[in-house]
Amino acid sequence: MDPVLPARLKHDLRHRLRPMRGRDPAERSRSTTPVELLYDLTYVVAFATAADQLAEHVGAGHVGAALGAYVFAVFAITWAWMHFTWFASAYDNDDALFRTATLVQMIGVVILTFGLPVSFEAAAHGHSPNNMLMVVGYIVMRVPLIGLWLRAARQDPEHRRIAVAYAVLIGAAQLGWLISALVAVPVGVTIGLLVALALAELAAPVALERRLGRPPWNAGHIAERFSLLTLITIGEVVAATTGAVLALVRAQGWSPAAVVIAASGLVLAGGLWWAYFLIPSRTILERWPGRTYVWRYAHLPIFGAIAAVGAGLRIATTAVEDKSLSVLQIALALAIPVAALVIMIFVTWSVLMRSYDLTHVPLLLCVLVPLVAAVLVPLGYGATEPFDPASGTSLTLLVIAVALVALSAVVEVVGHELVGYRHTVRVLERER
Repeated sequence: MDPVLPARLKHDLRHRLRPMRGRDPAERSRSTTPVELLYDLTYVVAFATAADQLAEHVGAGHVGAALGAYVFAVFAITWAWMHFTWFASAYDNDDALFRTATLVQMIGVVILTFGLPVSFEAAAHGHSPNNMLMVVGYIVMRVPLIGLWLRAARQDPEHRRIAVAYAVLIGAAQLGWLISALVAVPVGVTIGLLVALALAELAAPVALERRLGRPPWNAGHIAERFSLLTLITIGEVVAATTGAVLALVRAQGWSPAAVVIAASGLVLAGGLWWAYFLIPSRTILERWPGRTYVWRYAHLPIFGAIAAVGAGLRIATTAVEDKSLSVLQIALALAIPVAALVIMIFVTWSVLMRSYDLTHVPLLLCVLVPLVAAVLVPLGYGATEPFDPASGTSLTLLVIAVALVALSAVVEVVGHELVGYRHTVRVLERER
């Protein structure tokens, strides 16, 4: 019998308190733990709710207010997730206290999710998207991290200063968010305060780690965690595709159009997945961990754009069921977030590789051509009236628009596989 086996079983099955001395930042085999995967499941609901609310309020005509509330929601959801990921990468000892704190944070995600409809409704009526329910959820999501950072400060003397700094930072940020919800000031002032708080939260970790040193987070593990959340968010595109097709089937039964839309939605989801993983994140970050900071901030719009693609497909569902939106509006709701995502993939590659290779620009432009066409085709045919499933012209234009949006992801993948990967290799050879 392997003499190491009993010790491994004891570690895996017995979760009493363990020292929180920090993980090995250079560990190459580091992978995501089951408790991290469980934590991520709550974000499926959060992103889905944000996408649902965006689709609902854009469909109702509150485009500007819906986009503002959506940006606020994506920041609140994603930034709390990033803070947990940062801590867990450095100090996840998987003991009972860490697990309990994680479960409490999951409750906070659910509470914040309940506040999202209130946020979008308030924005639609000209009020601040911030509300007490979201703030309470945000506080529950993040206050447990204060205790965990202080615990790490006590048990890891080498990183005590940065651990205490993170605890103070999170506490101060929560006080700021609470004040923003309690103080009655004009909407413009509140929005300005929210933007200032968000910018401060983004800038403070970089400044603290440069001054006090960084916790023992693992760059390869962080790259894996971000890729898994990307997969979860892409799952929303699959779910939204299913909803759009079911709505069309309910309206007129199975038809070639329903099959094409289903296939296009799945191709789009697969293409977005493929395109994201064309960025060699783990390989580069393990070699140059200092590049993690800008790379992680680029994921804020990435996560938002992917979830917004799902919202675009939900808008298509609304158009089919309620006959309230035109094919042109559906095309815009799909093409704009896909274009934003493609551009952010290009930007993320550039900041990760620290190279602004202009040879990637022709490929980027080729990817954007089908997206522009997806808007121009219904515009050229004057498809500005509410969508009618019984109209052959409307249905044909919808199928063409969705197919063209999916084609853009195919162009991105095929172009990179044939040509683009050489640029990445060339940049790495120049670095060496």
